[in-house]
Amino acid sequence: MSADVTLAAARPSAWAKAAPLAAAALAAALFIGMDATVKTLSDRFDAVQLTFLRFASGSLYALALWGWFRTPMPPRANWPLHALRSVLLLAALVAWFHSLKLLPLVQAVAVGYTAPIFISLLAMLVLKERPGRWIWAALALGVLGCAVSLWPELRAQTDAGSAARIEGLLAALVSAVCYAGVVVLARHQAQRDALWTILLVQNLLPVLLLGGPAALGWQAMSAADLGPMLLIGLLATGGLVCITWAFTHVEASRAAPLEYTGLVWAAGLGWLLFGELPTVWSLGSAALIVAGSLLLLRR
Repeated sequence: MSADVTLAAARPSAWAKAAPLAAAALAAALFIGMDATVKTLSDRFDAVQLTFLRFASGSLYALALWGWFRTPMPPRANWPLHALRSVLLLAALVAWFHSLKLLPLVQAVAVGYTAPIFISLLAMLVLKERPGRWIWAALALGVLGCAVSLWPELRAQTDAGSAARIEGLLAALVSAVCYAGVVVLARHQAQRDALWTILLVQNLLPVLLLGGPAALGWQAMSAADLGPMLLIGLLATGGLVCITWAFTHVEASRAAPLEYTGLVWAAGLGWLLFGELPTVWSLGSAALIVAGSLLLLRR
């Protein structure tokens, strides 16, 4: 009898199993919500100003969380990597917000999901991880998925709209590559600095770096813009906290596929907020890219 009680206590409860997966799915929804909020403002503000405002808003929450937990600041030797990561994160978000301005939400999100493939390739080059057949198969599917997204634009007679969508697809790819660099660097930093410290630094440094460029093309804002800006920072911070908590309570290989539930949110919010209906090409592209990324989990 006592052995049965001990075994039952040792087994994780259904809640303990489900909560991290629910947190990963919630993170995907929060990140897509941030993207959709940014897209509602993209016709009035350029990508540089939107990126600056996203980090300025995120800094408010990051400062509050860091002030509550009071985790130590990075030692001097770690600051160059923080600076490099901030520059890559800036480039990733400027390119990403530019793509959101030019593309339907679900199409931009689908192309953005090539990031795990680029992460594996960068880890192979930077961290000297040995490539396997799954990486090459994933890369092939990701490239094919991007080609499917590009094909209708390349096949059609080039006009202003088609050229803008091609530019948006290329911007989403650039964002995915830069974000892959952010993640590879984060693998080193997570072993040296606390989450709340990283959250603070990765918001404050971009604000300092982007303040000058944002001021050059600054567009006037109204009081009505304050709510969406605060919402962008809240959604971004909440998504990061949720996904970090999920990965500390369950294997990454189990939580990572739930990131792709973001495609459902992207399709739904794209339709509700912007009247966007996914095309067969964008759905086929998303399926190929997700399949390629899931192959990495098989590895």
